[in-house]
Amino acid sequence: MAPVDLHTHTSVSDGRLGPEQLIAAAAESGVRVLVITDHSAVTWSKALVRRAAALGVSLPFPGMELSTVHEGERYHVLVYGSGCLDPGFAVYASRPNQVKNERIGRALDVLRTEHRGIPDLPAVLRGRLPDGSQLHPHKRLLSRTDTCNVLASFLDRGVEDTRVLLSAALREVDRRDPILGSHENTYLPTAETIERAVEAGCLPVLAHPLWRLPDEDSDRSRLERDLRLFRRLGLRGAEVASYHHPRPGADPRLVALLPDLGLERSGGSDFHGNGKSWLGRYGLTSAEFDRLARLMPRNGSETKQSGTLV
Repeated sequence: MAPVDLHTHTSVSDGRLGPEQLIAAAAESGVRVLVITDHSAVTWSKALVRRAAALGVSLPFPGMELSTVHEGERYHVLVYGSGCLDPGFAVYASRPNQVKNERIGRALDVLRTEHRGIPDLPAVLRGRLPDGSQLHPHKRLLSRTDTCNVLASFLDRGVEDTRVLLSAALREVDRRDPILGSHENTYLPTAETIERAVEAGCLPVLAHPLWRLPDEDSDRSRLERDLRLFRRLGLRGAEVASYHHPRPGADPRLVALLPDLGLERSGGSDFHGNGKSWLGRYGLTSAEFDRLARLMPRNGSETKQSGTLV
């Protein structure tokens, strides 16, 4: 466990805990600096900052995790700082969620042809149940599980039976429009994303760089070439460990490569609350965080407003 965790998720995207629950869990775990990096959505507000401070946890700046693709290879880019609140950048960053939610929405349309009472996409996104209660009113990204948890009550079926129906509907959506769910349509261009993040005043960091490698001895020449390009475009750091990587703990070759590329070491648990990682895992020491934080752009953009979570 490390005191600084720069990669976590809440129920706003695909995490299991709500923002306040995540903050409370971080405090209990001994995390003292926490950044919430929901997928293509900012989960940060002055109210959350105050609530965290009351528990001894600092939320130093907003963050997001953006799904990107570069010449067919997928990369996840973490962006940090008040630039995440830039309205133009927030709209750009939201595209992956919009496309994924649209695919779910079309599946709902398919189901509605045979099953009466299927709610519309906004209602499912909020998690509205037949009794009017809402499971996740702030959610920005729907998963199959989220959708099934809502639909099961309307269909009067179990969640697993509902999953079978939803999966069949999604296959029909993909048959009708193969482009909709493709990586090229769902993911943002990596190079453009890094450039836009820098322009907005964000600090871009690459998440779990080795996640696509089948084992730790796999050829890394493509990764190194892309990292050099991303550094020229404004990438400032990379995670050296992740539960997505082929081996546990910090990867020695990656640790040795970063200084040569001019990249700082970053770290975080990629916590989702699903048992695959825990808060503070693969995080940073206070000194490592200070080195990374010194690279944060100082552009006075904290006054920018966007649809942040309160």
